[in-house]
Parts: sequence; C-alpha cells; structure tokens
Amino acid sequence: MAVAWIGFLTWWAQIWYILLCNCRSSEMCSVCEITLLVLVVNQQGDNKKMEDAKCYLTLPYTKVEMEEKEVPSGKSLHHLANFTPNKDSTKDSFQIATLICSTKLTQNVDLLGLLNWRSNSQNIAHNLRKLMEVEGGEIVKFLQDTLDALFNIMMEMSENETYDFLVFDALVFIISLIGDIKFQHFNPVLETYIYKHFSATLAYVKLTKVLNCYVGNADDSSKTELLFAALKALKYLFRFIGIFVACMTAILRQMDDYHYNHYINTFKTRQDIIDFLMETFIMFKDLIGKNVYASDWMVMNMMQSRVFLRAVNQFTSVLNRFFLDQTNFELQLWNNYFHLAVAFLTHESLQLETFSQAKRSKIIKKYGDMRKEIGFKIRDMWYNLGPHKIKFIPAMVGPILEVTLVPEPELRKATIPIFFDMMQCEYNFSGNRNFHMFENELITRLDQEVEGGRGDEQYKILLEKLLLEHCRKHKYLSASGEKFAWLVSSLLENLLDYRTIMHDESKENRMSCTVNVLNFYKEKKREDIYIRYLYKLRDLHTDCENFTEAAYTLLLHAELLQMWEKAIQLSKELADMYENKVFDYEGLSNVLKKRATFYENIMKAMRPQPEYFAVGYYGQGFPSFLRNKIFIYRGKEYERREDFNLKLLTQFPSAEKMTSTAPPGEEIKSSPKQYVQCFIVKPVMNLPPNYKDKPVPEQILNYYRANEVQQFTHSRPFRKGEKDPENEFATMWIERTTYTTAYSFPGILKWFEVRQISTISPLENAIETMELTNEKISNIVQQHVWDRSLPVHPLSMLLNGIVDPAVMGGYTNYEKAFFTEKYLQEHPEDQDKIELLKQLIALQMPLLAEGIRIHGEKLTEQLKPLHDRLTACFKELKKKVEKQYGVITLPPSLTERKPSRSGSVVLPYIMSSTLRRLSVTSVASSVVSTSSTSSDSTSSRPGSDG
Repeated sequence: MAVAWIGFLTWWAQIWYILLCNCRSSEMCSVCEITLLVLVVNQQGDNKKMEDAKCYLTLPYTKVEMEEKEVPSGKSLHHLANFTPNKDSTKDSFQIATLICSTKLTQNVDLLGLLNWRSNSQNIAHNLRKLMEVEGGEIVKFLQDTLDALFNIMMEMSENETYDFLVFDALVFIISLIGDIKFQHFNPVLETYIYKHFSATLAYVKLTKVLNCYVGNADDSSKTELLFAALKALKYLFRFIGIFVACMTAILRQMDDYHYNHYINTFKTRQDIIDFLMETFIMFKDLIGKNVYASDWMVMNMMQSRVFLRAVNQFTSVLNRFFLDQTNFELQLWNNYFHLAVAFLTHESLQLETFSQAKRSKIIKKYGDMRKEIGFKIRDMWYNLGPHKIKFIPAMVGPILEVTLVPEPELRKATIPIFFDMMQCEYNFSGNRNFHMFENELITRLDQEVEGGRGDEQYKILLEKLLLEHCRKHKYLSASGEKFAWLVSSLLENLLDYRTIMHDESKENRMSCTVNVLNFYKEKKREDIYIRYLYKLRDLHTDCENFTEAAYTLLLHAELLQMWEKAIQLSKELADMYENKVFDYEGLSNVLKKRATFYENIMKAMRPQPEYFAVGYYGQGFPSFLRNKIFIYRGKEYERREDFNLKLLTQFPSAEKMTSTAPPGEEIKSSPKQYVQCFIVKPVMNLPPNYKDKPVPEQILNYYRANEVQQFTHSRPFRKGEKDPENEFATMWIERTTYTTAYSFPGILKWFEVRQISTISPLENAIETMELTNEKISNIVQQHVWDRSLPVHPLSMLLNGIVDPAVMGGYTNYEKAFFTEKYLQEHPEDQDKIELLKQLIALQMPLLAEGIRIHGEKLTEQLKPLHDRLTACFKELKKKVEKQYGVITLPPSLTERKPSRSGSVVLPYIMSSTLRRLSVTSVASSVVSTSSTSSDSTSSRPGSDG
C-alpha cells in the first residue's frame, strides 16, 4: 500500500509541476482554466492496480486533454483509467481540491475587471465604481497597473465624459489611500511611477475640467472638503510633474475666505494645523521654484501668482491667530513662511523691470505689482514677531536683503527699516550691547548679492539715508548705528565699482579695483571675504603672467595662517639646544622673545576655524583608490560648503551629487556611474591630558576644537518603529557615524580616508544630551566664577530654557519614554543606563542652583522679574527631582569662589566624564531625607531671592 501512495503522489507532483509550467508560460496566468476539482480513487480488493504507475501516469493532466479523451457516451476520466469505483466501497478513497493562485495579477474580481478593461469595455463604469470598494492592500500591490489603466481609460475613451469623472474620483481615492499611514511606505512606488512610467501628459486638461465642474456644482458646505481632498491628492502628482499646476491653480481659484476658515476649523488638533501649513508652504515654494510655464506665458504665470498670493495671505492670518504667542510659537513654521514669501516676491516672472513698457503697464493694470503686496505683508509679519525676532537673526538677514534689493522704490522704503529693527533687536537681546551678528551677516550677503548683479546707486543712497535717519533718533544706537551706516555705504560703493570694472578690458584697472575691495575687508577684519578677493587678485596676476606679484599675493594669505602652538613646541626644542648644548644665550633670548609673542597671539589674536567635510565617492566610475570610499577633507579658512561642493563637481564633471547623507545602497555602489556625497562633519576635540578638568582659557581650547583632531562625527535622526503620537521621543533614534582618520589634522594632506560607524539608541541619546547640558551649565557657572565682568544674558537664557515649565529640562519626555515598567520589561539590559540618566537629572539640580545664585548676584532692576520667575520655577522643579531621583551635593572645588582674571575669558573645561563620576559617587546622598534637603538651597546663599 505504501508503494501505491508513493506512486500516486509522484503522479500528483508531476501534474502540479506541469500546471505551474503552463500557468507561468501563458499570457493570462491570472485566469487559469485548469482546475482539479475532485479525484476519487477506490481500490476495493485491487491495490495492485495502484502499484502500477502506468495506470495513473497516462492520465490526462489538462482540461483540453481530458476533453479529447472523453468517449462519445460521455464516460468520465475514471472510466478511461479503468478505475471503476464500487458504490459499496468506503475504503481507500480521498479527494483533492486545489486553488491555482497567480504570481502576476490580482485575484480580486473587481480590480481584475478594471485591469482588463479593454476586453470588458461595456463594464468600465461599473468597474470604476467598484474600485472604491476594493481593499486598499490589494490596490497598492498592483499600483502601477491600476494607474496605467485609469489614465488609459481617460485618454482612449475620451468620447464619454462620464469616465473622466469616475477616473478623477478613482485617482483621488487611490492617492488619498497612499496618504494613509498604513500604506505610506508605498510613497516611493508612486514617485517611481510618476518619474519613470507616467505618459498621459494631456490628462491634466481633463482633470482640470472635471475639477472645475465638480466645484461649480457643489454647495459651500461640501465644496471645502472637495477642494482640499483634491488638493491633498494632487499634490503628490504636481510635486513630480509640473503639468498638475493647472489643477492646483483651478482648485485655489474656487476658494474664498469661507472655505479657508471652514477647512482650518475642521482640524482636530493644533499639530494637524501645523502639519497642513508646513506641507503647504513647502509645496508652494517648490512650485514657485519649478518655473512650470514658459517665461513668455504671461497670463498663465500671472494667474498662478495671483492665486498663490491670495492663498499665502490667507495662511498669514492663521499664523497670527494660532502660532504667535509665547506658548504656541512655532519657529520652523514662521521660518518656512518667510522663505516662501521671499521666494514668491523675487520670482523672475514678477520682476516688471525686465518687461517692455507696454507689457509692464498691462500687467500692473490687471494684476497690480504683486511684489509690493507680499513685501508689505512680509514687513507686517516681521513686526508682529515682537520678542521672537531675535530667533531670526542672523538667518533672516539674507532673505530680507533680497527683498530690499528689488528695484521698486516703495517696496525698498517699506522694507529697509527692517534692518534697523534687527540692529535694535540684537542690541537689546544679545547681552553684549552690539549688533555684530547682524553686521557680519549683512556684509557677507551684500557682497554676494552685488557681485551677482543686484543693487544699484539708488539703493546705496536710500539705504544710507534710511539707516542714518533711524539710528540718529535712537538713544543708544546713534553713534554705533551711524558708523555702521557709513560703513555699509562705503562697502556698497566699492562693490558697485568692482562689479562695473570687472567688465573693463583693462586688467590693470580690475586689479586696482580688486585691491580697493580687499583692503576694505582687511581693515574691517573680515578675513573670510578678504581671502576670497586675494585669490581673485592672484588669478588676475597669473592671467597676465605677473607671477612675482601673484606670489606676493599668496604670501598675504600665508601670513594669516596661525599655528602658534606648533611654533611654541619647536621653539622649546630650539631653546633647549641653545641653553644646554651650544650655550648660545643671545639666540636663546631671541627664541624666548618670539615664544612670548606666540603666547600673546594665542590669547589675543582672532583665528579662523576651518570646516571639515566628509566626501564619499560611490559607483564603479571612480578609480579604485576612490571607489566606494569616504574621506575627510579639511576646508580652507571660511570656505563654504557650496564652494567646496563646486570644486568637487568641477573635478568630476560627470558625477551626480547625492542629496541624502544616508549611506548609499548596493545599487549605487555597483552602478557604472559616479556619485559624490558631501556633508559637514564635526571634529571631536582631543584635549591634552594635562588640560582636562582644569581652568583652561577659551582661546586655548579653540585651537584644539579644530586642530590635532583625528575623529569626526555626523548625526542623522531617523525614526525606528511605528510613530507613537503620545511619545514620539522613544522612537526617535540618532544614527551617529564616527569617522577616524589614519592621521590627525592638519597633516601632510588635506584629506584622509575614514572608517567606523556606530548607532546610538534613544536612551543613550538622552544620556548624552543630559551630560552635555550639565557640562554647559557647569562651564558657564565656572566662567562667571572666574570672571565677574562677563555679561549675564547668556546665563539668563540658559537657565530659562531649562527651568521653564514648558521645557523642564526634557525630563517629562524621559519619564514617559524610559522610566516605565513597560520599557524595563522590553529592555532589561538598560537598567544601568536608566539609573545613570536619573543620576544625571539629579546632578543638574545643584548645578542649576549655582547658576541661579550667580544670576542673583548679578541682578539688575530690569532682570528682577525674570530672576523671580526662575527662582520660583526652579524651586518646584528641584522639589520634584529630589523627591524622585535623590539629592546630589557638589564638591567645594566646583563651587568655591576664585579670584578674577581681569581681561581674559576663562573656561574651566569640566569634562562630562567628571560630572558623570560626581553623579555616581554622590548618589548615596539620595538617601538623605527630602524633608530636610528639598527646600530651596539657594535661599541661604548671598544674592538669592528664593
């Protein structure tokens, strides 16, 4: 009997193999006609027949063969095989039912009907309606085929407008489906389709007509939902193909104030509004930058601009309404708004000066000068910011400069005063009673903009006039502000002359003008720009074969290179030789004098810090010594990443620049092309052992922050696991890549190959964040202990940012994420790390207490309300932390008063490792009764208001 079963199963395996072969080789494998329903075998007293393989291996295995072997009388397959079942038998019988599944197309009847619409044209409308009932998971699996079918129906069945509406509904349904969090990982599939497979380029015309018809027939209550549903769906398409801008414009044209207000009110949470505005601002800015229509399509460009402008103005009221007060202010949201508004204002299609007089008049008559409208709105929104303005300095200096440079007199008069407001804001809030951040950024950006062709004599005159008027009226800025106004005016004069003379045929005149500009920057100690013009002068000399002068120009740069630490080291070796080997005391005297100069330069001279760049060369197109390797490059002083990137791509003109900093996949590494990845990395300071935990001046530390370095880090946040709306912190990981070079920088090359990658968990990230915060508090406290003349404002900002109830040092996030039974059950190995984090939180209390004590000692009448609030908030925070995490007492060495060093800024560099030891060794003090120790310890200290 066993032999019979084995033989039969062999026969069954052959049938299954042939079925699969037939299925895979057929054109319509999803509609397999081969079906094995029931096979009944009866062997009452005739098992021998089953042991004979010939009895069943000759059976037909397809429907066609079975029909061919049917006898005229209709006898079945069982008779052909001479297996005659006995009706009285109940032994040796079984039945097999099989389901043939497709590996290519769907088994869903409704979706299959749509995909095969050409062979079922009479059912197109039915299948389109039924598509909305198909389970989402089935649709996304066959996304490309489904989208192809929809667009083909729209294009090929153009005589029936009913299909257009049904296809539109289906597209909105599908794209909204992919917007659902369950299917968001199919977004790349949609993007790939739009990039590589979409071909129905005229479909947007039909979609626009359908949308207009829908909106025209809808009542106000349903119109809003329809408009924004279509807007949300179509944004996926227009982001990758400009043809859908017409749809977007059509949607926005249909909207009035009611629709905007109604839609905003439908959002359930504040975060929903933030997400909507963020996406919309980014989407609009992306659209504006795409130049969808040709520049001579005036009507289309103006219509799009007018519609977008109205939408942007609607969103400004939402910003003012929900996100302006101190509690709800959203920095990134406002930042995105300003950059969108500036991009709109400076778009080439709105620059009326570039049009003929007739065209300009026609545009102004019909649309007005939209630049003025959005420019005045930018001005108003800036002044609405109030105390938040300081958060946008210096980042918004460049964008506002772009606005003021637009050659429209009224716009310039309205926006140039923003510069004075920035000066005043930084002067009041910086704590240093100056506006250096604003000044440096304006000079840098002005140089770039004028060299790029913007700005004119009228602008110089107006800028000088308005700045002088505002500064002279101000009580404290009259002197420094007036000096700055003349400085900017002088700079503009030099830059405009330089720009004009650069087109002169006389290279000698160009050299003279270049020298004037570089001398200006040298006098103003702007070495970054000074060096840039040095190299422009060098290029002019080499073009004229003035090699001696070119060499002297480079010597000017060489004089700026300041490696006094290395010089001191060499001078010590030389001094030892003079003193102990050759007994040249006169030479020793000179060496010691020079060394004294080096020490003085370290403490007093300003030295530029170079940036470091990680560069990856990926793809088989690179030579083997570069291929799929990463290098660290030491940039030149003040070298910007944009300039460094340009230099890289000039060296490899066929290379493609990668936009992501994530490690590339194998498809990139094995590609025959060239891919270049470049991003800034942060050097890890390698402080000499004798400096650690000692009062080392800041000027000395600055050298080690960018020199004698061999390790570099780059951090990239990413989400691991599903997003938890109640505790997003727990799923946010930091991928920190650590690069170690073979030699330290600076070295014999400006680049070295790197290695090593590591990832830290959210808990480790929390520990590191807390350590760095404690380190920052400790160091700023020690600065004030050593130097009583330091301004108090940076200390105020640091303390307020930690003890403010809205921030609370981030403790609430940590408690929700890590201090729970659930987390410990899932991560028992993290027990020690959780205890360390709790100790670091406890350690922060005495550090904050020292900071508030010093803050009280430096109290002014203006700061008294802030100090009172800090003291009250800290008292509550300290009480909570000491109750939950214990009490830590700092050793006297960190809190004792020290003599002041007049004229020097000293940073005692207390390492995080030292603070960690303090937290571990002092944790035993947590057993002290909180009833006697949790009271505010600052109350007994001098100068405390608590």
